[in-house]
Amino acid sequence: MIRENKRISNRQTFSSLAILTVLVIIGVGVMVAQYHYNPAVLQKDALLSTADKISRSSAPSADKSFLPLPPGLVPLTDSEIFETQNLSDKINGKAELYLAAGFARLVSQRFKDERATDLWLEVFSYDMTNGHNAFSVFSAQRREDGVSLDITPHSYRTSNALFLVHGSYYLEIIASEASERVVEPMTLLAEQFIRNTRTETATIDEMELFPQQDLVADSIALISADAFGYESLDKVYTAEYELEGAGLMAYFSRRETTDDAKKLSTDYRNFLVNFGGQAIETQLPIKNAQLIEILDTYEIIFFYGAYMAGVREAATIDQAKKLVLRLYNRIKEVNPEY
Repeated sequence: MIRENKRISNRQTFSSLAILTVLVIIGVGVMVAQYHYNPAVLQKDALLSTADKISRSSAPSADKSFLPLPPGLVPLTDSEIFETQNLSDKINGKAELYLAAGFARLVSQRFKDERATDLWLEVFSYDMTNGHNAFSVFSAQRREDGVSLDITPHSYRTSNALFLVHGSYYLEIIASEASERVVEPMTLLAEQFIRNTRTETATIDEMELFPQQDLVADSIALISADAFGYESLDKVYTAEYELEGAGLMAYFSRRETTDDAKKLSTDYRNFLVNFGGQAIETQLPIKNAQLIEILDTYEIIFFYGAYMAGVREAATIDQAKKLVLRLYNRIKEVNPEY
């Protein structure tokens, strides 16, 4: 019995030594591979796009940038890429806004200013598929303290950030501090992005449908989904007005057909009534106009051709009527075919 146990012990010893030897060989191989590249692998990787190379990288590298940099700025981190399934990892709490607006991809990266080592900026480049989608998130995120810029038709800055629409891209540049010294590097980065990012120019023709009288500057926006709390109301353009010392909103949404616009106006009217709104008779030259009093404000809903439109949050019936007539006449002027 003692000899049998000894033979088993010897076999276990030899097996352990063999396994240990294999592990040592593997370890040496890994160390060698770390310091010697394989030309075949390098050539294969060279065929990848810059974005694909970044996404496949397993370790951050501060010597890469997803866009050419102006003098004085260098990468502080490697690029990060986020798509629909993981966008919330980067912008938790706001992802639904972008997803509802047609988000496709986000590339973000931080850069530092070599002249001021304590200053860094983070760039967020959102590919929103088309210009209308990009404008939607731009308008939804617009800050009240923004100062308009002429970098693009839709661009502005605040004390620590810069925002713009470039074709199908929505760009945010956020600085680590609010000061005058961040203005130049933010502007240079924005201009560099525009010069080096190919995209189709987007024109938001729908803006022309809003009457200019009493229009609040830079207030036009696009709501992609669930406008005014009604889930069937999407792709709604809105504009703020100051009329007779009070604020109110005009809006419209172009549907596929006149029947679609008619149905949506009726459904939205019923939605308001179901939530406590009261229908009121009104005398307007718009035959299908519907006046609703709700929460001490007044709304007028109508349709013209494929457009479902209206005015909301008016302080008085007279105020609502004045603006809705301007909106109706403007839509009719631009679309005389209906």
